[in-house]
Amino acid sequence: MSIYLNNYWSLYSEFINVLKNLKYREIPIALMTNFYQQIDTDLKIHMEQEEFAAKLTYASIKKSIEIQPFFEKMLVPLKKPLKTMLDGKILINLDYTRIPVEILHDHFSGEHTMVLSRSKTTDYYGIPNEYIGNFKRDTSETSKQLMKTAYSILAKYKDHPAFSNSFFIKTFIQRIPIIVDALETILNLFDEKDIATVLIGSTEDVVSRSLAIVASMKGIPNVCLQHGILMGEEAFIPVFSSHIAVYGEYEKRWYVARGLEEERIVAIGHPRYDKIFSCSSRVSRKTLLNEYDLDPNKITLLIITGPNLEESKFKKMISELAGNQNFQFLIKPHPWELGKRRIKLYTELESEFNSVHVIRDRKINTHDLIFHTDAVVSALSTVALESCLFNKPVFVYYFIQSNRLYDYYNRLGHYIQSDPIELVKIITIYFNSPNGKTDYIDVKEKFLLDSYRTENSGEELSNLIFQLTKVRPK
Repeated sequence: MSIYLNNYWSLYSEFINVLKNLKYREIPIALMTNFYQQIDTDLKIHMEQEEFAAKLTYASIKKSIEIQPFFEKMLVPLKKPLKTMLDGKILINLDYTRIPVEILHDHFSGEHTMVLSRSKTTDYYGIPNEYIGNFKRDTSETSKQLMKTAYSILAKYKDHPAFSNSFFIKTFIQRIPIIVDALETILNLFDEKDIATVLIGSTEDVVSRSLAIVASMKGIPNVCLQHGILMGEEAFIPVFSSHIAVYGEYEKRWYVARGLEEERIVAIGHPRYDKIFSCSSRVSRKTLLNEYDLDPNKITLLIITGPNLEESKFKKMISELAGNQNFQFLIKPHPWELGKRRIKLYTELESEFNSVHVIRDRKINTHDLIFHTDAVVSALSTVALESCLFNKPVFVYYFIQSNRLYDYYNRLGHYIQSDPIELVKIITIYFNSPNGKTDYIDVKEKFLLDSYRTENSGEELSNLIFQLTKVRPK
């Protein structure tokens, strides 16, 4: 682990230990907050220093292997043994599961399934919908008391590097009413509805985390899908669900190294990728090329970006690539960059080079872009994995500065580079040399064997639910 991550897990465990008796309906409130969002830039800078750990008194996590066991120790008193043969339906939380409607219909029926959403509609494309607002109750007085208690506990630590940080305290205190409201809502849902299993897409948000914890309290199996490639580990662990459905073998090793029992990990991919294997597109190549005034006789490279890029390296890469008259480029900014209007770097390159085109449409389908371009040059993004699944050549640039190393794409060998000149050389060799293509295919196939093998994740997920509950989703 990096210095920052070592200190992150130490601080997280200290936070839990100090607040472990602050509970709502026997559930520790501190377990329910998305902890990394309480850390501002100032605190993060302090946590990047090795001496930070010496300022902590009640930390319990010192090594990666201790992460999940620490949280399990807190969760075990709440859990009941998992049951099978339960009467009830499969509950799918619509937030973050991201299962395409057609895949949902292929593998789940309204007879055996219901969805939970923030919509008041009675059904979701034929599947019964439960409006989450119907299960809310007034918890304001309880929240006020818990907020007061939490503040009094943390106020004792005047010299603590985090508990004296105003942003850290304010963020946590302000979340308490949201946490209490979510827990009460989900507890009422389980009291009023017969549920055999729960499917969620993340446990970063408080509702999904509440669904996982309350289900486990009632002995109901619950599965969390993997919502993206494993980059920022704070978003993927601790695990609160009884089982996690991951992309491949890489994730299995990753979770086991952090103390999660292997039998809770199932490599079944994600249903949102199933349509990739049908190799279809909603628009034609001609339509796409015409829209961005692209030459059908040139090699079109799709450039996938991401926040916090080293701008000088990115400019160098594009400038060098643009010197090759055989290439033309579609730059797709990250949704966050578009939302924050931070695309000046890309529009300046568009103005400088006739072969560069920036996609400003936030609604454009990324899979259509991958399908109709000749290769993908990507930041450390899930899109690089998707492009491999589309059987497109993928080149990854590592142009970010961070407080940890990201090794997910290291298995691509020299097709991931932090040197823009070297990456341009590798891309050029690929398109100019038959051996370049052969070498790449070998590396890519080994990468996918370890990263993603499932072509029908929807069916695998349906089988997993049946295995856990004996309820056949369809």
